[in-house]
Amino acid sequence: MQTLIKHIKSGVFKNLYLLYGEEEYLIQYYKNKLIEGILKESPKGNINYHLYEGSAATVDVIAEQSKALPFFADSLLIEINNSGLFKRANELAKMLETIPESTYIIFVEHDVDKRNGLYKFIKQSGTVAEIMYKKDAELVGWIAGYLKRYDCLITSRGAKLLLSKVGVDMNSLINELDKLIAYADATKQIDINEVEAVCTTTLSSRIFAMMDNVVSGKTKEALELYKDLIALKESPLAIMALLTRHYNILLQIKEMAGETEAVIASKLSIPSFSVKKYKAQAGVYNKQQLKSIVVECINTEQDIKSGKLGPQVGIEVLIVKFSKNVAR
Repeated sequence: MQTLIKHIKSGVFKNLYLLYGEEEYLIQYYKNKLIEGILKESPKGNINYHLYEGSAATVDVIAEQSKALPFFADSLLIEINNSGLFKRANELAKMLETIPESTYIIFVEHDVDKRNGLYKFIKQSGTVAEIMYKKDAELVGWIAGYLKRYDCLITSRGAKLLLSKVGVDMNSLINELDKLIAYADATKQIDINEVEAVCTTTLSSRIFAMMDNVVSGKTKEALELYKDLIALKESPLAIMALLTRHYNILLQIKEMAGETEAVIASKLSIPSFSVKKYKAQAGVYNKQQLKSIVVECINTEQDIKSGKLGPQVGIEVLIVKFSKNVAR
């Protein structure tokens, strides 16, 4: 990450870049900075800029395009998004060994396999940047900085409440911050009251809050949160699917005892900031309990889908049972 920032600041670039990870906002931000720095002008309508998405980014197409020379310019830039080439064996790495010095390629991927030959080649010959979610403490400062551009001030507790409701995804945060800016247009002051008034709590955050009550044995509070979700027109099936996934993550974390938080986040494809919260919840159960709970979740989900069980009642029964079945 620091190497990527250094290249952008210095204007001295490698020919190959791979950007991937959790934080889509920052991935797009740094990608655009690379494009601007390499081309020294907007990519829009630029004949030396080529964009390939998904399956259109075949090995043959990339290899052929990368051999081309720029037209009345110093650089030719190829942007490749979500090609899937970092998850399967291919010959592209070998073909990229001989690209002209004037050719620059930026790969943007959601997921990569670090054992992949193309990944290893770019790591050795270019720059690989894994861009993860920022930590809560960093985001509190970023939130304050974003609002300051609009002459708005937010309290520390307001920023922390916002993170608890929305999560750490920066695109989601920007959507809520823009709402707060409009809401606080007169006073320019934002605290917990303003956050509560206009900011939307994500479904995953509500599920986490519900689970905190379940693992604490707070049956009544957990049921109230579930009923709030139903009142907000959230799909019971979506809630059930998230509940199953949540307990499956707790089981896997239990089985990965001794692993670092970074390894757990990577293997389970969950935000790194949430690992501590998951581990705390997993600690309430023993492994056998979690195995039984996951099986019961799967069976209940199947019964709901087949019509054998009403979705609302089925989930309520699970919440009651699981909150009473914690290892104390």
